Amino acid sequence: MQANILFVVPRFHTNLAFAVRALTDAGAKVAVWASQSGGAEDHSVIEPQVFADPSDTAAMTEAWRAFNPDIAFLRNSAALRFAAAKIGRRQGSALWSYDLHPYRRHEPLSRRFYLWRKGLPIRRVTASLGLGDTRPDAWARYLPWPVVGDPPPPMPERSSTAPVTVLCVAKLGQRRKMQHLVVDGMRAAGRAGKARLILIGSERVLDTPEDRAHYAALKDAAEAEDWIDMRGLIPFSEMPALYAASDICILPSFDEPLGFAPAESMAYGCVPVISTEAGSAGYIREGENGLLVDPLAPETVRVALERLIGDADLRDRLGQGARATALDDLGPKRFVARMQALIDEG
Repeated sequence: MQANILFVVPRFHTNLAFAVRALTDAGAKVAVWASQSGGAEDHSVIEPQVFADPSDTAAMTEAWRAFNPDIAFLRNSAALRFAAAKIGRRQGSALWSYDLHPYRRHEPLSRRFYLWRKGLPIRRVTASLGLGDTRPDAWARYLPWPVVGDPPPPMPERSSTAPVTVLCVAKLGQRRKMQHLVVDGMRAAGRAGKARLILIGSERVLDTPEDRAHYAALKDAAEAEDWIDMRGLIPFSEMPALYAASDICILPSFDEPLGFAPAESMAYGCVPVISTEAGSAGYIREGENGLLVDPLAPETVRVALERLIGDADLRDRLGQGARATALDDLGPKRFVARMQALIDEG
């Protein structure tokens, strides 16, 4: 692939890590521009270029000319997107908006008018497929980020007799992540020694009574229950070993634009259990490569967990299906092919 590809984002989110690697392995030159950098980012392939001041258009124009992107993706939440769109139009680069609105969601005319009025590209790519079988948005292209590298990791061997390990990766200080549904749903299995829960995520608490109470309740539960391991935020480089050691990866969130950890876990044969409110729910074929749950119906979380914890054969079958999805539809070759199609589209 002979192309210069630019991503303009708020920060270098970990869901871009395998995408950057796949593109560079295919021969492309990739740049990531962000307003900030830090935390659990993976800079092993490229270092993001930080423009802390979006009004510094001179520096951005110089950087654009130096990199000369053939195609640029402007994240809809990036502060840099307005300046980048203006520079990109002047330089003649192909521009696409990048959002997490479902592929099957038809953007209203008012939204397209807003983008046009602000000088932003109307065409968009999204990593969120959406649920159901609605006809896709004609202005959108489905571009799910890869969840695995090449070669893929080996399939872990899992014991059918050891306690089942359930992994939940989500910000611990936000109630909308709904980790308490997981705690409640597996309490009986945890206390019986049949399962254990690992909670991973930032411990920065949003300053609302609901979020403070949510974090405090999780912390109290972890201190009181020996089957709960609350570890906080860990480096992205440590996640593969955690996925390989887990049997189930669950995300029961509300208002989750994507929710990538369960998708990443699929490459390790981990069974994804994903909220119907998450963008990554569209990756799941119910009963084939994972399970879906509805956070508006907490009972669905308990039922899904009890089914999986109590049935090693089901976990194995769904885990095999999850890995097949990760290596095929969410693999690097398919991603590069989709990217090449976008570049050819112009």
